[in-house]
Amino acid sequence: MTTKEKFLAIQTYEEFDKRRAEFKELMMSDKEVREHVGKIFPRVSNTREELYKTPPNSGRKRIIGQ
Repeated sequence: MTTKEKFLAIQTYEEFDKRRAEFKELMMSDKEVREHVGKIFPRVSNTREELYKTPPNSGRKRIIGQ
């Protein structure tokens, strides 16, 4: 059984997480693999956080020495 076949046989993210090292060499660019990843990985919804916060004075240039 190939690595791809083993990966496609997984049904839950928890099972993938336990065997993550086994699938390190798997090509994620494969269409079937990407579709399966979309099915087993959890989805994030209703997030209201910013990944990168903007500093309050980001519009001004800071001149060092003045």
